[in-house]
Amino acid sequence: MEKKLKTALDAAFAAPPPERKAAFLRVHRRRELDPAELLLTQAGYVRWWTWAGSAALFAVILLLAAGQESGTVWTASALTPLLALIAVAEWGRSRRYGMEELELACRMPLRSALLARMAAVGLLHFALLGLAAPILSLWGGGEMLQVGIYLLTPYLLTAAVGMELSRRVRGQEGLLACAAAAALVCAVGIWTRETAFDLYRTESASFRWAALALALAASAFEFVKTIKETEELRWN
Repeated sequence: MEKKLKTALDAAFAAPPPERKAAFLRVHRRRELDPAELLLTQAGYVRWWTWAGSAALFAVILLLAAGQESGTVWTASALTPLLALIAVAEWGRSRRYGMEELELACRMPLRSALLARMAAVGLLHFALLGLAAPILSLWGGGEMLQVGIYLLTPYLLTAAVGMELSRRVRGQEGLLACAAAAALVCAVGIWTRETAFDLYRTESASFRWAALALALAASAFEFVKTIKETEELRWN
């Protein structure tokens, strides 16, 4: 009975077939953005202080490292968690201010916008770290590959912890939690420098590679979780 009623209602209220549908779509077809245009468009929505803060912190890292007779790489490595904190603060901005539902109502899918912004900020930071690696290698006398490991490991670890905290803690408390995590990573780096667990020694090469692999896996895992959680959001 219900099936017959449903069929009768569908027949009674069926929409008429569309007329000149193809012509209408040709006139009002939306222009799709290619990946480069999407990246540049969303980069314009990143707050100015994210770019300025990243450049300023990069300059501070070089200035402090330049004044060190020894431990040049260690000084730079201890400050890279602050660079990751800037990225996490930008990535979690919508959640921190409770603006996910508003962004879901926009034309651009939230997942695509978030991916583009994360890519823009991440590319800038990787470019800065890539530029710092040969400079610090020249100043400190170490190999450029090792210097890159020193810089990337605390950055990726802070980013992974920050993304996890941003999903679990909302509001300004989430930002404070991320700042505390960045400070903790800095403290751990300083502690390892002052103890027998010094990762900057030549003998600790295997530990450095293991730490980098762990940080890379953790950041990739948290990145995928963040994107999946964004896909589950629906505008009500």
